[in-house]
Amino acid sequence: YGVENYVQAANRETLVTVLIEDIVAIDNLEEIVTVDHVDVFYVAPGDLAQSMGLTGQISHPDVLSAVDRGINTIVESGKAAGMLVNDVTLDSYLSKGVRFVGIPWTSWLRSGAESFLKKLP
Repeated sequence: YGVENYVQAANRETLVTVLIEDIVAIDNLEEIVTVDHVDVFYVAPGDLAQSMGLTGQISHPDVLSAVDRGINTIVESGKAAGMLVNDVTLDSYLSKGVRFVGIPWTSWLRSGAESFLKKLP
């Protein structure tokens, strides 16, 4: 791939991400974040909501509270917190210490395509 000693270089440059998808993980996060060699602890609100019996309710106050508790625990541990964000939530999560963001790129692709198609005769 154009990199001398590719396998060795790739092994040095790995990114290990742990998904926090269950309320049990949130409740045990202080211990989970002590695991070595994890680069990002990524909170997944959809799965988290489901584990709380609130399927599809990612804006439910209990889910938002659990997400915030998780992010706070990760940030306080000195580890990188990750989260799916959009244009509306980006600033809020960055201000809470999230440093690894997932983006809904498919909606951006769709809006870009729609904008382009409107310009066609």
